Amino acid sequence: MLPLLVGEPLGNTNPMPWLQILKMRERYDKLRPELSVPPRRSQNLASNLTQKNRLVNNLRNLMVTLLTLSIINVISNSPFVGASQGVSLAQSTRATTASNKATGEKTVLFSPVSGHPTATPQPTRSSKVGPERHSPVIVNGFSDIFSVGHWSDFNSQVASNNDLSSLFKQLPEFLLSSKAASTQKKYRYAFNSWCKWTSQYSFSPLPASHLHISLYLIHLSETAKSVSKLNDAFYAIKWAHKLAGVADPSENNLVASVLEGAHRKIGHSVVKKEPITPHILKNIVCKYANNTCNLKDVRIACMCLLAYAGFLRFSELANLRRSDIQFSPTYLTLHLVKSKTDVYREGKDVVISKTGNITCPVDVLQRYLKLANIPEESNDFIFRSICYCKSLNIYKLRKSSHISYTRARELLLSALDSLGLDKKQFGLHSLRSGGATAAAEAGIDDRLFKKHGRWKSDKAKDGYVKESILNRLSVSKNLGL
Repeated sequence: MLPLLVGEPLGNTNPMPWLQILKMRERYDKLRPELSVPPRRSQNLASNLTQKNRLVNNLRNLMVTLLTLSIINVISNSPFVGASQGVSLAQSTRATTASNKATGEKTVLFSPVSGHPTATPQPTRSSKVGPERHSPVIVNGFSDIFSVGHWSDFNSQVASNNDLSSLFKQLPEFLLSSKAASTQKKYRYAFNSWCKWTSQYSFSPLPASHLHISLYLIHLSETAKSVSKLNDAFYAIKWAHKLAGVADPSENNLVASVLEGAHRKIGHSVVKKEPITPHILKNIVCKYANNTCNLKDVRIACMCLLAYAGFLRFSELANLRRSDIQFSPTYLTLHLVKSKTDVYREGKDVVISKTGNITCPVDVLQRYLKLANIPEESNDFIFRSICYCKSLNIYKLRKSSHISYTRARELLLSALDSLGLDKKQFGLHSLRSGGATAAAEAGIDDRLFKKHGRWKSDKAKDGYVKESILNRLSVSKNLGL
């Protein structure tokens, strides 16, 4: 290749390319000195930089052309390539200059025969490639689901009838209501994340490819700490395709296998919170519900006792209103308007008995309602935020919504920490699991046990029960060994 660089042709070579190379070398020699000359001072420094960048770009393109023609010349004279092939290859070669974003230059093609730049053919707006097509609806998020699939046909079918159009507008609302509000929110967020990821690679989020879904699940598994994020994405995409009335790619075996593999890779042991014991509850009541305690202290004691005795989830506890509570001589009834397992909002009643002990939930609740000054006919939430009234030197409930999950958790952990317990081992669910564990140890009938806690399956119920070491040892003790 050394003779090519110094301009000495090899043996029997075609003279035309070498004449062209010499012409380009002359152009190169003319442009080269311009780089060594400092640009004139100008108020617009950007124009000087643009001019210099243009010169550098032209020199680079010339060097690429020279090397390309030299290589073609060698190939055309090779014994392994026919002469006609070499000539046609040399004549069809074009050295394309890259578009310079800094200068805004257009792409230029250099002809190896004439050496003059030729303009790049630009397509016109009137030119058409293939048959005319209607642009499809691009799905950018969850809200676009009702614009694709069978929804485009539905719109055309009911557009001419006003009565049907008004009913048709309610159709998405009824479809979304098939899932709980919390599930809708979770799936909406997961599907929007899927759309954002597909837009990076110009994939179609709906209808989607089972390959793309599999790749997305692998992408999530690289950063996810639990399988819940993958499950949310999988079922959100599945639900979106069902709503749009298109084929569901998540049913493909490839997607199912990838999801199962991700479960095995991410899966790890779950460390559950410790259940609250009756002894801990007694200590909380003694400290926060004695005769000298104020509304602020009695509130946390009342919350703990009701959640423990009624196997209440936090959502059930927080949404309790005064009108949902009915007192009887020997027990009280809590009417739960909505519950996790009550999908049709039929309502569930939970009865809690009086015990006559210091930890009696009925007595502590009555005392709390009296301190909070909540009348019997009120429809307000009983557990709300509290403010301090300086003029009266008392605590009062705010006229607001129910207490938040974060604040309730802070109150419980603070109370446990004041008793010298490790608060990291407990949570709000420790109250529900504590009541379930105590009921299991007392030998309560499974049917009543499940109904009191509003569980649908034995598996869900048993997950809240922590067996004591004595009960676990009873198995091996009774094997006749």
